Amino acid sequence: MLFIVTLLGLVFTACGNDKDEPEAPKAQNLESVHEQGEHYFVFDIDKNKDKGTIYMYQIQFAPGAPSMDLRVNVPASFNQSSNVYTLTGTGLVADMYVESTESDNKWVTMTDDRFKLNNMTCTVNPSAKQYSISFEAHGGKFEESGKLK
Repeated sequence: MLFIVTLLGLVFTACGNDKDEPEAPKAQNLESVHEQGEHYFVFDIDKNKDKGTIYMYQIQFAPGAPSMDLRVNVPASFNQSSNVYTLTGTGLVADMYVESTESDNKWVTMTDDRFKLNNMTCTVNPSAKQYSISFEAHGGKFEESGKLK
């Protein structure tokens, strides 16, 4: 009986995944350090699919302007040697979180060209726990760098 169990174990081990390499890890939900009530970012990046989503909370494009929560899908790349994610794009259409929508989906696509994000450059370094982000939108330029949790 022990011999049969051992043989079955060997058969299942041999029939496993033909690849000896582990699947590349995904960096997800890398969150910026923030104070209560201030803006912050969540970077949800899938380097296996070369894309990422940046969530921006309590963002203001100009002093005195209302703050808003946005998300934008951005092409991403990953530099294996430096462990740095780079997200870049222009003409990016953002979604805005709206509390009072009648549907279950609270994210509303902002199709007006004035709200497109242009010249986006974002780097995220999980090892050094740092990020930098810059883009142009709504008639102004937003630039920031900071620390990740």
